[in-house]
Amino acid sequence: MRDAVAVTQSPRPPRDAVPDHLAGRAVAVDVADPDLDADVRAVLAALALDPVTREVDTADVVVTDRDHADPRPGVARVVRVGGEDAAGDDDEVIRLPSGTADLVGALLAPVTTGGGVLVAVVGAVGGCGVSTLAAAIAVRAADFGRTLLVEADPRGTGIDLVLGAESEPGLRIEDVRAELGGPDPDALWGAVPEVGTGCRVLARSRDRDETPVARSASDGALGAVSAHRAAGGLVVCDVGGFAVGDPVLARADLVVVVTRADFQGVVAAGRITCELPGATLVIRTHRGDPLEAADVADAAGLVRWHVLPEVRSVRRLAGTGDLGGALEAGARGSRWRLRRLGALADALLGEVLSGDR
Repeated sequence: MRDAVAVTQSPRPPRDAVPDHLAGRAVAVDVADPDLDADVRAVLAALALDPVTREVDTADVVVTDRDHADPRPGVARVVRVGGEDAAGDDDEVIRLPSGTADLVGALLAPVTTGGGVLVAVVGAVGGCGVSTLAAAIAVRAADFGRTLLVEADPRGTGIDLVLGAESEPGLRIEDVRAELGGPDPDALWGAVPEVGTGCRVLARSRDRDETPVARSASDGALGAVSAHRAAGGLVVCDVGGFAVGDPVLARADLVVVVTRADFQGVVAAGRITCELPGATLVIRTHRGDPLEAADVADAAGLVRWHVLPEVRSVRRLAGTGDLGGALEAGARGSRWRLRRLGALADALLGEVLSGDR
């Protein structure tokens, strides 16, 4: 076993010497390697921070050496550590013991615990209306405060089309520089197109020539999501298809999985819910579906599920960019099935805004 890092030789500061923003901070240690675990705990001891168990859901920071850290609800930050000789060149991993100063900096940095909420909508199969549902949730969420609809799908073709904002001037995903730590939330809010009172959209440009980026911190969508949420805003993300380790899904307060009432939909939804057991299922139904919605939910193993019938008027409104206005107007003059889409959006928001999750 290698020698302990030099920080272990530092005297433990008295409690009243701990910076105000560190007082009461909960740091969970989830490190499998014993040498790394000793290094991390030495740093915590030098900072007068007592580590808590990984099972504590309300930890402010989790320090881990696992490749796919899975932050639990309430965890504000994940700090990844690794050994000097470990394979890989991930810049987000702090190498110990040489990176002790970086670990100290990560632990000392203020933790944003604003009241922001992130709702992510993901499709189990293609063509099940993920963008339409995400747009509906965002429009209805505007009643609760600043709501930003973000197209997190790297292969998206412009969710602003659904809301008729494709010609509106303003920022697109490609304009956001995530590598600078995320945009200023107020500047971001003022620069993106408005699609309704209290609701704005950050979509992908349809004029881009570059290959779609992977879902990682290098993508401007994640920086925008983090910035708006940290400022206390409500974010709704169109995630598109499912990918293991998706950073948006890992951070979401509510994940909505949309699927169809057929065998392909059941299998795909089951695979996703194995990775995301706390998700809520929305089953898009059509006349003549081979399966009942209840059977789909049962096979997927989810307790929370909703049914949304296919409605031609909704598809038409989304295609013409009039969906946002119809939903914002509420029930007045709307067909009952369009009202059902609004009611579903309200029900999903109720799950995450009621504080019961």
